[in-house]
Amino acid sequence: MPLKSYEHCCSTIQALASLGKIEGVIPLLHGPQPCLYQNQVGSMSCRPAQLLTAGTLINKSNVIFGGEESLKQQVRNIYAKYKPKAVVIINTCVPQLIGEDIEGVIVELAEEIPELTVVTFKSGFNYPRSMPLGSDASWAALIDSFEVEPKVPGSIGIVGRTGQDAGNLASIDILLKKAGLKTFLFPVPHIDELKKIVCADTLYPIHITPHLTCKRLKERFGTESHFIEIPVGIEGTSNFFRGVADREKNQKLHDLVDEEEKRVRPEFEKIKATFQGRGMRMLLVTGPANEVSIGKIMAEFGVEVFIVPCMKNAFYQQEKEIMQKRYGATFIEDDFDTLEDLIEEIKPTVVSAEFQAQVETVKTFIPTIINMVYLCEYGYDYALDLGANFFKTIKQPVYEKWQSLMAQYGG
Repeated sequence: MPLKSYEHCCSTIQALASLGKIEGVIPLLHGPQPCLYQNQVGSMSCRPAQLLTAGTLINKSNVIFGGEESLKQQVRNIYAKYKPKAVVIINTCVPQLIGEDIEGVIVELAEEIPELTVVTFKSGFNYPRSMPLGSDASWAALIDSFEVEPKVPGSIGIVGRTGQDAGNLASIDILLKKAGLKTFLFPVPHIDELKKIVCADTLYPIHITPHLTCKRLKERFGTESHFIEIPVGIEGTSNFFRGVADREKNQKLHDLVDEEEKRVRPEFEKIKATFQGRGMRMLLVTGPANEVSIGKIMAEFGVEVFIVPCMKNAFYQQEKEIMQKRYGATFIEDDFDTLEDLIEEIKPTVVSAEFQAQVETVKTFIPTIINMVYLCEYGYDYALDLGANFFKTIKQPVYEKWQSLMAQYGG
């Protein structure tokens, strides 16, 4: 079977990147050295380097005799040095394969260090083809340690995607606060604030990723979730806010959306005009779930988008239907051998993919953007900025020159 360069990442990378962003939480990767090294390197692009992650470095002896003791000792070391409020054990393929008793380790640690919360979830085998599921599954595991608190009547919880969203939800939160709504955000940069999501009366997930997270909040705290659509682009952002306004019976939020649309519409139309007549076809290949949200922004500018989704949960199904009806977006859910084959079939003018997929795009001389760089894409102004700078970003004149040279001299 050919190496599929577009699906290299396991969910462990995103779990490290997400949990490593939250102060007071230390993710502990329980796996062999190659797994730890690759995931640490990969997660550096998604999180501040000063925040902490750790690992156990399972060796051959651990595989034969079990690594529970080294895992317990590493948790002890982490607590003694850093005093975190929670450690999340990311249980990778090798300890899953040999059947290590991680839950038993947690029970023993609870007796030994009662002031420390230790939880675990399984990555690796469980989510081999969807990096963002590492984020969703790790949040769900962390929620298991939260305590019941009184709900704030009329309050809403905004549930984002990955750790990168922590501290970056202002484009959504500010308008809701202006409308007089009490909000709780998830994720946020500190675990004490993160826990307050249980106080929200109603949850509004703003991306397709946090399906397990919302399900766990429902199971443990009875909080209902209402997925409207991803608030990206002009129409998507307005529809999200108006959906919240209708459910919460908040006319002021409708009025604020009217003002925002009046502010951004002239600039949006000006940018959209720059895309007309160019015949742009964009292939967005499975990444940190932004193949859907970035694709939605580009489709609103008039680009024909083709999307290889990274996950197919209920939130995705709703967003897919919206994009198909509104923009005629094409979703590619059938398997294919290589990205190069898909490029040959679709003939895109620009590709959005992960770093390693460039080996299949560079020889085609098609402009390629790295999707892991395009996170936190919520709200009106992000869309305007992306559209205004898009052709500078993809260096289209350079690629067109190379393409013409290849057509003339490439043979």
